[in-house]
Amino acid sequence: MNFEDYVKQIVDDIDDQKTKGIAKKAIDIGFKNLTAPQKYALEQGISDFIMKECPVCGEEINYEDMQSAIFNGECSYCQHRWDEMLAE
Repeated sequence: MNFEDYVKQIVDDIDDQKTKGIAKKAIDIGFKNLTAPQKYALEQGISDFIMKECPVCGEEINYEDMQSAIFNGECSYCQHRWDEMLAE
């Protein structure tokens, strides 16, 4: 999954209408075809949906795991370790 696929996944969860409009445009024409101000506005507008690295272990989080990581507050590996500790 790339950035544009991730934006498709989260677009319905974006509350700000301006950001949502830019996200839909990015989906239609591609992120690289947005103007610099549009790219900036989109990046700022979806910053709550982005977690580049796990705050626990520091590992990079890919787009496939990002929504789960944001919900859990950590990457899938750290969540797995936590689940194992609770099961003991």
